[in-house]
Amino acid sequence: MTHVITFHSAPAGATAFGVAEGRSAWLQRLFGLSCGDAEEDRAPARVRGLVRLDTDRGRFEGESLPLTACEATPDGVSFTWTTPDAALRLESRWQLCGQDGIWRRRDALRNDSAGPITVFACLARFPFAAGRYELYSQGSGWCNENQGVWQPLHHGAVVLGNVGGRTTQGGTPYLCLRAEGDDRAVAFHLLPRGNWTIRVVGESVGTRPLLFAVVELGLATGSLRLELPAGGRLALPEILIQAVPGGIPELGAPALHRHVLEHDFAGAKPHAPVVYNTWFDTFEHLDVARLRRQLAAAAEVGCEVFTVDAGWYGAGEGPWHRQVGDWREKRGAAFDGRMADFADEVRAAGLGFGLWMEPERNHPSAPAVQAHPEWFRPGSDGFLYPDLTQEAARDYILGEMSRLVETYRLAWMKVDFNFELGEDPAALSAYYERWYALLDTLRGRFPATFFEGCASGGMRSDLNTLAHFDGHFLSDTVEPVDVLRITQGALLRLPPGRMTKWACLRSAGRSVVPYGATPDDAAETILAPWNAGWTTSVSVDVDYAARAAMVGMFGLSGDLAGLPVWARERLCHHVAFFKRWRGFIAGAIAHLLTPIRPRPDRQGWVALQLQAPRGDRSLLFVYRLDGADGRLRIRLRGLADDQRYMLADNDQPAAAPCILTGRKLMADGLVVALDATFRAKVFVVEPEGTP
Repeated sequence: MTHVITFHSAPAGATAFGVAEGRSAWLQRLFGLSCGDAEEDRAPARVRGLVRLDTDRGRFEGESLPLTACEATPDGVSFTWTTPDAALRLESRWQLCGQDGIWRRRDALRNDSAGPITVFACLARFPFAAGRYELYSQGSGWCNENQGVWQPLHHGAVVLGNVGGRTTQGGTPYLCLRAEGDDRAVAFHLLPRGNWTIRVVGESVGTRPLLFAVVELGLATGSLRLELPAGGRLALPEILIQAVPGGIPELGAPALHRHVLEHDFAGAKPHAPVVYNTWFDTFEHLDVARLRRQLAAAAEVGCEVFTVDAGWYGAGEGPWHRQVGDWREKRGAAFDGRMADFADEVRAAGLGFGLWMEPERNHPSAPAVQAHPEWFRPGSDGFLYPDLTQEAARDYILGEMSRLVETYRLAWMKVDFNFELGEDPAALSAYYERWYALLDTLRGRFPATFFEGCASGGMRSDLNTLAHFDGHFLSDTVEPVDVLRITQGALLRLPPGRMTKWACLRSAGRSVVPYGATPDDAAETILAPWNAGWTTSVSVDVDYAARAAMVGMFGLSGDLAGLPVWARERLCHHVAFFKRWRGFIAGAIAHLLTPIRPRPDRQGWVALQLQAPRGDRSLLFVYRLDGADGRLRIRLRGLADDQRYMLADNDQPAAAPCILTGRKLMADGLVVALDATFRAKVFVVEPEGTP
């Protein structure tokens, strides 16, 4: 007997499951998109069912993995499948947040046999009806994160994944699928628990001219040889399945942000302090006299934390990256063993003290590696990483991180990750389970310390990792256009207010004489790094650079002490504005009001609207890039039609605000004028009468 379980999620569309008791369960519709054979479940096994399981006891899918239990509730459904020999049991729990148009799927595999079983693949499956489909996915590399592209699905497979344990190196765990010519689409967000894969296969069946689209997601399968012991349980990566309005990925971002802020970040820190980081001043070369000048400038502009980046540690010889794992202070360089005294100076100046560390990467010469080589496993480039499945290794890493927090009374710890862990028979699932538990223990032990994630920038910036840090660095490129373009792509997957960013500046003095000026009247030129260093630089407007970094958790780096007074005054203005709004930004959703463009595209405009998740207040950030007219009409989103809104230009605080209805702002829009390229404005949008 077959029956149908239907869930409605207006306006996303209905999701329906077909259930044949004692036999199988399948998707008939997912947010309105037709799935499989819809009302029937008679297609070949490779395009049926909700799971694919490969083990040393065989491959199980479709009817070869019988459904043994099904339970529906008003907001979800759970299924249990059991292999014919009763050795393995797979449980799948689906929960619907209808208000946001998002399903959460959590699967777990249990070994009910008397001996170990080797798992080669255990993937969540979503078969879609025969048709023509397009896929949107993101490539992600160093200084080039979150770069999306559409492609048609042809016969064969599109395989997405990460590289070497860095969950957003190579690709991001995100896929959007839409039927060609249809305005309906579904996005999949995989929350990694180690190395991951997303496969989309175009399957032909019989004489049908169109292809079934079969999406499979889970742990990376290429080298997976995961031994599940008798009685063991394997929690698989959670999946968020999202309806995408109009088939346009940008339109799905606000609902995702609203959902994860309420469900995954409800206990997160309310905001971040404004940090100054030493890296883009002189990189790993730390001179105390120079640092004191930067400290004074950071305090002047309103920074609240002063973080010393790489270069402070290691008793051996060689560059900073060869000293990782030796977390003793340098004795003949940097602070000469007196960093605690400098930390006291920072606190005396009214700022918290922060420190950089890379706990997962260890050079073979590090004292702990020499003393306990059995605690470590080989990673890339000759480095090693701690085997966190060993309690002693885990305790050592947690102890070192705790020691640094306690010794230097850290207000901030930047936790970096600059190499690849490599392959692992268990796809690093056990490693990541213990890494996340370690981070949770650390944050619980030191609730006043801000723990920032970094992985050569944004190479481990997935939703699961972000939930175990207080914020995560966007990218190692801090050039403002790069920041904007990489942010656009990141907003499809991550809430805006949990990403840390820096405005990095230094002065070139009056050495650059623009056309039409003389050496005597040339203005002082302010530079930002091009990409991730100063070898090539770009001249920038201070307001534009600061506002490019402000959609998130705002920080500064570079040579603040060398900036002219007027530039530091402008930074004071931006820091003060951010402090007033940072609680709002940390909890905001984002509307991408202009299309996502690739990082090298420096043309046009970028407009981002940050909005209270269930409210009417907004901040509108507008950026004019190159090759664009000086005026842009911007249509806001998510406002109440009949509400009257005040719009205040942050650069003109004394001017009377413009007042327009929500209907007019969304239908006719707001015309923004910027008189030069690479300039920016910020508008505060609040209901009329807001104090």
